[in-house]
Amino acid sequence: MKKHILLFSAAILFVLNTFAQSSSFETAMAKNLELMRSGKTAEELQQAANGFERIAAAEQKEWLPLYYAALTYINISSKESDENKKDQYLDKGQEHLNKALKLVPKESELHVLQGYLHLARINVAPMARGMKYSGMATEAFEMAKSLNPANPRVYYMLANTKYNTPKMFGGGPEAARPYLEQAKEKYEAFKPATAIAPNWGEKQVLSMLEQYR
Repeated sequence: MKKHILLFSAAILFVLNTFAQSSSFETAMAKNLELMRSGKTAEELQQAANGFERIAAAEQKEWLPLYYAALTYINISSKESDENKKDQYLDKGQEHLNKALKLVPKESELHVLQGYLHLARINVAPMARGMKYSGMATEAFEMAKSLNPANPRVYYMLANTKYNTPKMFGGGPEAARPYLEQAKEKYEAFKPATAIAPNWGEKQVLSMLEQYR
């Protein structure tokens, strides 16, 4: 009887400890997500990136801290004017993304983010990089779609790629419109798995669709 009580107590402690760790992880993530979303300068976004890196170091089996660290570095790069520094921030983002892909190689959101990072490379030198990285981005988005056709960010990113591709190469606003309409439908049906799961892009899609009215 005593042995059963000890085993039961140990099980309860394990569950409580697991719950506490989960709660602490989500709290830390939520705090950094708020910092990332409210950050307006590279310095503020760097604080968020640092936070995600610390969480990733502590929770090495979790892919979300690595995902958001990569996303934050993409955002920092967009605020930098120096081409070399832009690439350096994207290199940091790629490092985190590579680690996340090793943990969950079939996660659709990570392949969306990979395509997004490729598009960010184009912004460093559009004329020199457009052809190469737009193709790589589209390939990543198609992979993301094959893994999860319901992921709305896939269609938002495909729309964004089409929109910014010259009309002579099959792009432009009208070419992007079907993807934007698909993205809107997907966002309407989408429910994030948790409060800290990826859940961005809908406002941008609705804003882009306004121009067609």
